Amino acid sequence: MKKIIHISFFCLLGLFSCNSEKTDTNNNLEKPNSKAFPVVIDTIDFGGFDYYGNKDEITWQSTANYHFFYIGPHRDTLIINHRLSYSPPPPPPNFDSSKHKVPEYINPLESYYLDWLEERNYQRWDSAKIEIKIDTTTIINNSYPVVLTNNESDTIFIGYGHYIPIIMEAKDSIGVWQPIQEQFVYTCGNGVGSIILPPEEIILTSARIFKGTYQTNLRLTIGNNSSKEFKGSIHYRQFESMFTEQGDYKEEYKKEMKK
Repeated sequence: MKKIIHISFFCLLGLFSCNSEKTDTNNNLEKPNSKAFPVVIDTIDFGGFDYYGNKDEITWQSTANYHFFYIGPHRDTLIINHRLSYSPPPPPPNFDSSKHKVPEYINPLESYYLDWLEERNYQRWDSAKIEIKIDTTTIINNSYPVVLTNNESDTIFIGYGHYIPIIMEAKDSIGVWQPIQEQFVYTCGNGVGSIILPPEEIILTSARIFKGTYQTNLRLTIGNNSSKEFKGSIHYRQFESMFTEQGDYKEEYKKEMKK
């Protein structure tokens, strides 16, 4: 933060300078030349089979689950690719490859994936400039589509394994931003590679639509970057973890699980 010049004439100017810089440290403003949000199409109709679990009611702070649906250059239209996070199923038992040709599948995410022993080093997402856009006019599988853009001049680390380190925040009853999600953490990090994102390229993911009795403003954050606020409803207890400080389930949560 800029030092305030200790001269009474410049005190007010110094205050404005501090406030301005505090706003800039949170990169939540879209660039003037920011591209329009792409049209997002999902060609899979899950019907009653929802393997994301997005229909279950969430009443406690939950673990974030932001997957890759597209990664690459900006396009006007994006088709969700569920295979980026979920590999194709293996051939059936007793499959004779000499009689049936297995179609070759190349996961587009592989060219952005660095092995955990890779020595190349890039700026991490928690210090990089990343634009986050969310389209609340489109609903796909009980979620809003989200696009992340690398606004740095160089490649950055944007995720690990199959996850993007985004969380959702909400304003509490006194107007303070609080997390309603915690980041996904692998139990063991050995063998977990990183995902990189070149400059001006994008990632498509989605943000779950929560339901509850508490109406408030929501936003997505990754590092020091935040999306624009959007309206939503949650359960107020989503500000609270289901775990104690010792890492055990709270008694209230255990009682609910028995019902």
